[in-house]
Amino acid sequence: MDIPTSSLHSQNIQTKIRFPFRFGFIFLFIVSVGLNIHFLYFDQEIDVAVASVPQEAEKLLQDFPEASQVQVLHNETPQLVKTSEAIIKPASFTVSSATLLEGKTIHSLSFKVRNSLNYTVCKIMSRDEGCAALSAHLGRLMAWFMDIKKSMRNGDSLEVVYQKLEGPEQFKILKLSYKSKLFGKTFEAFYFDEFDPRNGGYFDNEGNEIAQRIVEAQSPIRQYIEITSLPGDFRKGIGGHSGTDFKAEVGTPIYSGFAGKVTRANWNVRANGYCVEIDHPKLGIKTLYLHLSRVKVKPGQIVQAGQQIAESGNTGRTFAPHLHYEIQKRKNKKIIYNPFTFKHHKSYTRKIPSQYYSTFQKTVELYNSVIKES
Repeated sequence: MDIPTSSLHSQNIQTKIRFPFRFGFIFLFIVSVGLNIHFLYFDQEIDVAVASVPQEAEKLLQDFPEASQVQVLHNETPQLVKTSEAIIKPASFTVSSATLLEGKTIHSLSFKVRNSLNYTVCKIMSRDEGCAALSAHLGRLMAWFMDIKKSMRNGDSLEVVYQKLEGPEQFKILKLSYKSKLFGKTFEAFYFDEFDPRNGGYFDNEGNEIAQRIVEAQSPIRQYIEITSLPGDFRKGIGGHSGTDFKAEVGTPIYSGFAGKVTRANWNVRANGYCVEIDHPKLGIKTLYLHLSRVKVKPGQIVQAGQQIAESGNTGRTFAPHLHYEIQKRKNKKIIYNPFTFKHHKSYTRKIPSQYYSTFQKTVELYNSVIKES
């Protein structure tokens, strides 16, 4: 059947797509505002102080008989470098045949925070140079001072002296100085291990340790190198870290922090490695010990506080030897307690012994001389 052409023309068929112009204007307005915010806020030039070792550093090193030779790699006057790309090689110096720094190259950075710690560091260093790892180390240390997610502000100043390492950790922070707008003060931490090479730590100017330690009778591990992760640390793909990681040599004794009953051992070995779970019903918690090299208890066994239950290791999904210690709420394993603020754990901080204090002060002066405020 032929349909007259006029019958099509007589029908009111809407052939235009309804996309009112007002939506187009709104879209262009949003894009315009977004670009302005980007250029005004995110794409500002970052002031990065690239500090070289001043002459004072050479003078200070003369105080150490062992550090007789100093090779300054960048001996210019510290300059302020402005860059939007900020791919900058930090200043560094080398101490040869020195017991203080053991002949290793030391690097330094000085900058103001913009947007976030990771964003800023990765504007200064490339990802190939390990900016994410350095940012993680800085955030981990700063966590002893503040909640960086809530307390960090644009324009806060940060100075860091660090050492590059071989292996998954990549960096060792030697000095951190963070000037906070929110708190109106500067937080400082200096690494020192002269009095206890196997158990070094971070100390303030007066020799007080920054990180807390659990009293020996309740500590899951009594000899460890350092704490490399705290509960809540961000981990790619899994949100927040659920425990505290104690870096330690394989075979270091592991103890039950409290009296309780072993409920599980060696489950999910691919991820946890050799592991132990202990129930503490009187305290309303369970404690977990992961990545062990050897387990010395069995499910159903009653253990006492301070009893050795295992040896630390490097098993399961891990990058380096350490103990993962976790305190869970008994009836809700998603609630994780920080062992250093947990009400049933007693903690303390160390102070540098008097006989090592002068050596510590020289170390502080040396690190302070590396970076000068611009």
